[in-house]
Amino acid sequence: MDGEILTDVYEYLYDDIQFILKSTVRFRIIASLLESPKTFDEIRGEVNVSLPALYSNIRLLIDEGSVRLRGERYSLTPEMKLMGLSAMKLIDSVRVINGLEDIWLDHDISGIPRDLLEDIDWLINSELIMASPSDIYRPHNTYRELIRGSSEIYGVSPISHRDLIDIYEGFLEEGVPIELVLSDGVIREMVLNASFSLLKTAIKNRNLKVRRFAGDLKVAFTVTDKFLSLGLFDRNGFYDQNRDIMSTDRRAIEWGHRLYEHYRERSEKLGLRNITGIMLSI
Repeated sequence: MDGEILTDVYEYLYDDIQFILKSTVRFRIIASLLESPKTFDEIRGEVNVSLPALYSNIRLLIDEGSVRLRGERYSLTPEMKLMGLSAMKLIDSVRVINGLEDIWLDHDISGIPRDLLEDIDWLINSELIMASPSDIYRPHNTYRELIRGSSEIYGVSPISHRDLIDIYEGFLEEGVPIELVLSDGVIREMVLNASFSLLKTAIKNRNLKVRRFAGDLKVAFTVTDKFLSLGLFDRNGFYDQNRDIMSTDRRAIEWGHRLYEHYRERSEKLGLRNITGIMLSI
């Protein structure tokens, strides 16, 4: 967007944004009414402030044309609902950035497309799982725990890990569908280390779909119907196996599926003949 237009928008919206965020009480009232219209007592039960403070701020919101009263229920005007949702998105985005700053600050995020960076607030209920001197395998063990019981698995990876191949082999033996977008090197490692007969059967039965990504993959992640696990490369170009963003939240999982679709659309499906050719070339 043009710089002058951005400045004009900022000046136009500044007073409204300040009005929402300047008062904690007003912001809590707006956040409460974003969910649904409520009575005064229902708002008071959620906002938990003194009666005079609640009454005066609701009155101010009504006078400003942000809240309307119909019968006994207060509700947001359409304009304030849109502004409230935007304010909540901004706040959640800042919370995600601050809460996961140990990975955002010194890692490469270029593997995440812009539209998903703009929706980074969808990761609000995520946790950064980090290795420690007393538990160096914590990210991997947490991954193993969360992936249990998944009924479908999607993954993107430029790195290979023998234990992950074992985990995926177990799912294939159970008939769980798996779809993977991999770099050339990881495809070769998979063919070299996995049971080829199992791969062959899974591909024939359509339980396993392997896709080749021709460019540089700068992100590694797994998303299932149960959880999302996201790993990044550090600034020096090395994959950080000691930190993973993980979440079982519905929106985070949906965010992960959108990220997978981004890479799926940019990858090439490999058939059994391609996999066999890779095996014979090793």
